[in-house]
Amino acid sequence: MTAPHLAKLNLPQASHRVGAQHTIGSFQLTDHWFRVPLTHGLVFGKGEEASTDHTRANETIQIYAREVVNTSPDLTVSPERRPYMIFLQGGPGGKSPRPVTDSGWVAELSKTHQLILLDQRGTGNSTPLTARNITEQGTTEEQVSYLELFRADSIVADAEVVRDFLTQGRADKRWSTMGQSYGGFLTLSYLSFAPESVKDSRMTAGLAPIRAKVDDVYRSTLQRVKERNEEFYGWYPEDQERAAQIADFLRKNTVYLPTGERLTDHRFQMLGHFLGGNGRVHGLHYVLESAFAEGEERLSSQFLAAVGAEVSFQANPLYGLMHETIYADGPAGSGSPSAGATGWSAQRMAAERQDFSPEAETLLFTGEHIFDWYYREDPALVPLADVAQALAEKDDWGRLYDHSQLAQNQTPLVAAAYTPDIYVDYEHSMSTASWVGSTRVWTSETHHHDGLGVDGPAILEHLKNLLAD
Repeated sequence: MTAPHLAKLNLPQASHRVGAQHTIGSFQLTDHWFRVPLTHGLVFGKGEEASTDHTRANETIQIYAREVVNTSPDLTVSPERRPYMIFLQGGPGGKSPRPVTDSGWVAELSKTHQLILLDQRGTGNSTPLTARNITEQGTTEEQVSYLELFRADSIVADAEVVRDFLTQGRADKRWSTMGQSYGGFLTLSYLSFAPESVKDSRMTAGLAPIRAKVDDVYRSTLQRVKERNEEFYGWYPEDQERAAQIADFLRKNTVYLPTGERLTDHRFQMLGHFLGGNGRVHGLHYVLESAFAEGEERLSSQFLAAVGAEVSFQANPLYGLMHETIYADGPAGSGSPSAGATGWSAQRMAAERQDFSPEAETLLFTGEHIFDWYYREDPALVPLADVAQALAEKDDWGRLYDHSQLAQNQTPLVAAAYTPDIYVDYEHSMSTASWVGSTRVWTSETHHHDGLGVDGPAILEHLKNLLAD
C-alpha cells in the first residue's frame, strides 16, 4: 500500500517565531521555535486515505531548531546564498547536537549550507516525552496511541513545517538532509513521503535494514556485538576475567547503585554502550579497572557511580520505549518484511545464544538491545512497564517507508557505511542501498557507529565527492 505524501499537511495550524541569537567563534546560532499539530492528520499506511485522531486534532506541540550560520571570512559563498540543510539526529529520542566549538562536522557542513539542528519531537527543547506525560495520557491503549505520534512519519511532517517557514520567499524551497544513525532511517522515510522537498541527502551509519525481518536485524547486531567484545578483550585481556568476576559478585551479593536500585549481573552487561564507537570504547576499561578498591572485597563507589550513569533511561525514556518500533514497518499482513509486532525481538534473539547469558564463562556486554526487565529494574521505566509491553505486542503499525517510491527514488543519496558497525549491520545496509534508487555508498572498514563525531570532516569529504560524481 502506498502511503500518502506530505502535501496534505495542514500548515495553517502551525506557527514560527525567531528566538535568541548567540555567537560561538565563527558560528552564528539562532533559536527557532515552531508550533506544529500533534497529529498532522496523518497516520501512514492505515488506509488509502490518511486517518485523523479527532480527539487530538486541535492539539499542538513545540518544535525547536537551532540554525547554524558559518561566518568565517574564508568562505566564498555568503550565508544568505547558501541553501538550507536539516540535520536528522540519531536515536530514537536523541536531541540535536549542541555546538560548543566552531569545528568538526558542524563546521564542515555549515561551510556550504545554512544548517538546521532539529530537536525531534519529544527531545531537547521540543515538547519533551517523559514518563509523566506518557502516563497522563490515560489508559495503556491511549498511551500507545500517543506514542505512535512520535515515530518517523510525524518527525518528517514536523520537518516539512520547519522547511516551509524557513524557505518562504525562496525560489527553490527544497533543502538538503543529513542523517546520522536513526537520522538515516528518517531520511528514507523523508524520501518516501516528501521526496519533492529534498534536493539531495547524505547519511552516515544510517542505511536502515528496511527489507529485513526484525529478528534477523537483531541476530546480525548481536553477532557484531560479540565480535566487538572479543576485540575489546584482545586489547585488555585482564578485563575478561574482571568482568566475569564482577558479574559473579553481583549474583552472590546485593549491590545497590547510588540511585537506590539494585545492580544485577544482566544490567551490568548494559555497559556495552561503550563498545558502539571508537570515541569512547576505551572508557569501558577505565570503568572496569576501578571496580574493586585495593584491599576491599566490595565494589567501589567510583565504579557504581560510573555504572549508574550508563544504565539508566531517566534522561531518555523515548529511546527505551520506541527503539524496537523503528523496525515495525506497517501492520501485520501488509507485505513488508518488518510488518507486525516486534515482540521483544532483541531479548528473544539473545536468548537463542548461550554466550550472552550473564553466567557465561566470558561475559559479553550488550549493545542497543532492549529487554523487558528494564521496566522492572530501572526506576525511570517502571511506570512505563504496561505501555512497553503493549508496544511490543502491537501489530497494526503505520508504514515507515514507501518501498515503491524508494525503488524509483531520483533524489541523490550518498551514504557512509561501516563494516564493523554493531548497531546498523553492514550487510543489511548494502541490501538497502542495492534497491533504493540513486544511491551511492562509501564503505569504511575502520570507522564505527560514531564515525561522524570522531572523523566527521574526512567522512563528509568522501560523501561530497560521491555527490559530485
